[in-house]
Amino acid sequence: MSKKSRSPRAGRKVKLNQKAMNLLQQAHDAFVAKFGREPGPSDPIFFDPDADTPQLLDPDEMQRAMTKAMGEAGIRPEIIFAFQKTGLLLTEENESLASPADRAAFDAAIDEYFALENAAAHSGPAH
Repeated sequence: MSKKSRSPRAGRKVKLNQKAMNLLQQAHDAFVAKFGREPGPSDPIFFDPDADTPQLLDPDEMQRAMTKAMGEAGIRPEIIFAFQKTGLLLTEENESLASPADRAAFDAAIDEYFALENAAAHSGPAH
């Protein structure tokens, strides 16, 4: 008897804080208010509010909405910066699913964030 292989993502759970849970509930409520039904498994969480049918936001708008939601959920600024640079949101729970190149790009973006912060802290007026 052969054993079925499970997707590495199967059964993964990500713990969300209360702010993140509230944002997801607001997105759900907005979907129901807009379309008059519960979202299905293929419906986007963040949708184009101007569309007549559930559609993903424009990629730039999606990134702005995600960045805003991440800030409101208390995600650390270096993680938000890395998301903005790479389009990735790596956590302890999902980083093993990312390719080595993606992990390296995400880590490099975090290093860049701290380098920029350090440079800004030391670029004050000369005495």
